[in-house]
Amino acid sequence: MRSWVLERWGTIDDLVLKQIDEPKPEAGEVLVKISHAALNFADMIAVRGRYQVKVEPPFVLGSEFAGVVADANGCTEFEPGDRILAQAPSGAYADYCAVDSARLVKLPDRLGFASAAALPVSYTTAYIALFAKGGLQSGQTVLVHAAAGGLGLAAVQLAKWRGAYVIATAGTPEKRALALANGATAAIDYRQDGWLEEVRNAAPAGVDLVVDPVGGDITLKSIRLLNWGGRLLVCGFASGAPAAIPANHILVNAISVDGVFWDFLRDKETVVSAQRELVELAAKDRLRPHIDRVMPMAELKSGLEALTSAQTSGKVLLGVGL
Repeated sequence: MRSWVLERWGTIDDLVLKQIDEPKPEAGEVLVKISHAALNFADMIAVRGRYQVKVEPPFVLGSEFAGVVADANGCTEFEPGDRILAQAPSGAYADYCAVDSARLVKLPDRLGFASAAALPVSYTTAYIALFAKGGLQSGQTVLVHAAAGGLGLAAVQLAKWRGAYVIATAGTPEKRALALANGATAAIDYRQDGWLEEVRNAAPAGVDLVVDPVGGDITLKSIRLLNWGGRLLVCGFASGAPAAIPANHILVNAISVDGVFWDFLRDKETVVSAQRELVELAAKDRLRPHIDRVMPMAELKSGLEALTSAQTSGKVLLGVGL
């Protein structure tokens, strides 16, 4: 089968498109023929060998996908032909992937593979951030940074669905317009001086939750916008720099700082419950993943480069089964 194999930790130049044997599912695993796989910023961290959960090279890159069960391997919950989505530690950028059957979520016929492939990572992370960690309630105010990215747009859509007032930040007029079209009430350029005042003007009563996948100075400034008892949801460091958060400000404003990093093996019930609800919402058009582009199998590297250089919005997919 075709697969993108990371030969050694380093750069995307160490990714090789090659033919390898189809994986043989072990006990408890099923074999999935992949239709679409989604690219993530975490892929580049994994390529450098710096992701929190390391897979030793050589391995097939990619962690979220949608496709069809090819071999149920004795699993009674699935049968060949079932349409599914899944998140896995690796293996998505290939024609086939062997994956723990517990990670699979069945898809209704009305939900396409492209939209489904966008749900297992970014939308699950946004769901856990807002609801499991943040306890978001209708009527609260949420500030979402990098709101036109995969995680950002997911957070905007989910917060709006829950009835929150959503303020988005993004770096270009096109990305701010996209955030507004997906449920944000206000969209602000966080690269310009004065963006803090713009947020305060948009939310005079303050902000209850901040979804922060950026880090660095954005984190430090965002803390100043939080209400008494507000929550900072740390989802990543796209700026490349984690912030040294001042404990005194956290203390005097009773702020909570929550790290949003989920692990299927540790949070199985939470993850499966979230993904099933996400599938239901997407199938009913209450969530509409924004697909920036679908890359041919051979163009994975250019897709990853576009994603990590902020040239894309929403999700970038690899059209494996096209």
